[in-house]
Amino acid sequence: MAKLLLPYAINNAGELVHIDAAHKSDNYTCPTCGAQLSLRISKIPKGQKYHRANHFAHKGCADNFCSESFLHKLFKQRAAEYIRMELGRPNRAVWFEWECDKCNELHKGNLLKKATKVVEELDLQVCRPDIALLDDNNNVVIVIEIVVTHKPSPEALQFYQDNKIACLQIKVSDFSECDEVRKKVLHPDIVNICPNPICKRCGTIMNSAKLIVVSTPCWKCSNDMKIAMIVSNNSNHIHSPADFTNEEIKMAQRLGVNIQNRYSQTVKGNYWANVCDKCNAFVGDFYMHEYFYLPHDEEIDLSYKCFYCMEMEQIRREQEEEEDMSKRHEKLATLMANDGNKLCPKCNGILKVRNGRRGPFYGCENYPNCKYTETILE
Repeated sequence: MAKLLLPYAINNAGELVHIDAAHKSDNYTCPTCGAQLSLRISKIPKGQKYHRANHFAHKGCADNFCSESFLHKLFKQRAAEYIRMELGRPNRAVWFEWECDKCNELHKGNLLKKATKVVEELDLQVCRPDIALLDDNNNVVIVIEIVVTHKPSPEALQFYQDNKIACLQIKVSDFSECDEVRKKVLHPDIVNICPNPICKRCGTIMNSAKLIVVSTPCWKCSNDMKIAMIVSNNSNHIHSPADFTNEEIKMAQRLGVNIQNRYSQTVKGNYWANVCDKCNAFVGDFYMHEYFYLPHDEEIDLSYKCFYCMEMEQIRREQEEEEDMSKRHEKLATLMANDGNKLCPKCNGILKVRNGRRGPFYGCENYPNCKYTETILE
């Protein structure tokens, strides 16, 4: 952190004074260490080069330490006062929101859902949170840690985690943020909990999901067609009908989407896909991201889904397809090694191994004059 200038001091009457209300004739002391302070008033107007904000200064070198300590103390006091004020209102609710670092979604929570009391520096043996919110039984339900330079210790964070206490970390770097306490409290930088459920199958945090339907011209015939996809609320995961459950396929079909099980030449296999009603062309599994940003005709809440499991299933399918492709290539190589051993019963030409849509087969070397083919049995 850059050097933090101290804008507050204690005057002779023991009052906290801002630098803008200070007088050179008065004596001022540091609100943190009690040392004598001097006034530093800039002669260069604000906005011009080399202007420095007016501030109080120590005679020694304790400026930054005392400034950081007092910033921490001042913000903590004002945050506690704000929460106490909200606790006194008839309809108690302080809705804060945060971007979760566990599921990457935006969550909301009511700071006062269970809280009835605010305590600063509560001794929890293992740690002393800056602000603790207690319920009617004096159980800690939420703690707030003000982070100026030092983050909560790993032991403190583990204690909160073990005891299922929500910990809100609020980063503060300047005294101007003490005038924005409400905004900072409502948008904490880090929250240690995620309200999303845990997948029983793999143990990862699930994401809220929705079924989306968009309208777009068909890539082949330009006729209007509907496309369905499943996405997470943070848009980090976008999946085609190949990953839908049977119920989700039926749900999309009820919304007018033509979903059919189609054969893909690319992957040499079948999967469920969005299909054009007019020309029967389908949108492949790899093009969903191109359609996500179109206006959404429908958005159906699907509650929570484990996108990790969906992606692992997708990887499993791809591996199976690769293994199947490898086996086909091996089979084709073996058959081609025996080319010339079979004769065409129609024209007596040599039967050659051909690789078709449904796998290898024998075809006459005299094609197209002779169109004899023979199935190669497994």
